Amino acid sequence: MTLALYTELKNEINERVNKYCNILNSFDKNSAGMVKITPEFRAAKTSFDIAFKELQTINKAASKELKRAHRLENRFKN
Repeated sequence: MTLALYTELKNEINERVNKYCNILNSFDKNSAGMVKITPEFRAAKTSFDIAFKELQTINKAASKELKRAHRLENRFKN
């Protein structure tokens, strides 16, 4: 896997994870901080879980050298 491919895949998956995270956070919570489980919440949670698992898989498959190169490339972009 090349650095360009890793960066492209990781960025795309991160965008999806962030999108689903924002959707999950938009649901109303009760006084205990719990969300009522509705079909819409369940669908959003399933989508989030799939995207997060993809992110874990790509991070697991990447070598230490590739992760280090990615980290150095993006170090001062923020």
